[in-house]
Amino acid sequence: MYSLKEFMQILEGYAPLEISYKAIERGDYDNSGVIVDTGVEVKKVLFSLDLSLASIQKAEEIGADTIVTHHPAIYTPIKSLDCKGDTAPLLRAIKGGMNVVSMHLNLDMADKGIDYYLAEALGGETQKILDFVCDDKGYGREFTVNSDAEDIKERAKVMLGTDKVLLYGTGKVEKVATFCGGGASNALEMVEKGVTDADLIVSSDMPHHLLKGLIESGRAVLIIPHYASEQYGFKKFYQEIISQTKDELKVEYFEDKRFM
Repeated sequence: MYSLKEFMQILEGYAPLEISYKAIERGDYDNSGVIVDTGVEVKKVLFSLDLSLASIQKAEEIGADTIVTHHPAIYTPIKSLDCKGDTAPLLRAIKGGMNVVSMHLNLDMADKGIDYYLAEALGGETQKILDFVCDDKGYGREFTVNSDAEDIKERAKVMLGTDKVLLYGTGKVEKVATFCGGGASNALEMVEKGVTDADLIVSSDMPHHLLKGLIESGRAVLIIPHYASEQYGFKKFYQEIISQTKDELKVEYFEDKRFM
């Protein structure tokens, strides 16, 4: 077992919160770290991409005292807690005496974080960071391939476990740029600034005006569900924490198939 502080040191050994702080300094928004500290020791942990009623129910079923999420359990300031509203999962976690920790931008941008693993899943053996935040950490990954757009689409479906994949464009692909989660605006910015000349852009949550901008710049675009684009890397994070704590902690993973 660990104190919450000791457990955070283990998590930060993989994805330092300093990355999030540097991202905030440059104008990004984040709320990573300890969201709820109930004072209990960490003995059984549930990893879940989101803090949702479904994940809380799973945590209750297994007797978890701590939940680790990717998406911040409190993202923007809240004025009240409502057992039937958006804050219901948070309130239920607090009532259940559970610690809640969120690892968001720091985990996106870690050396082997969610963005890294999205690129790896699509064939990125050697990667270049596109948007540096601090030192050698940043968002967006570029890598070379010798493939076809349709083949990369099929690979994404297999590796990320989803068939909800949209491809705009066809033909040979020599360079890919990936932006995990809702990074479509970052993708267009990197293209317009000439930071990447990738043939294929991969991201999620893409509004039409961003898709239009990328298509008109001559890029093919692969759109993956937000959840699927991040779960692959979040599972890798979970597996890493298991390898470091297997003698002291019980750790489980919750996969919400509603969003795959």
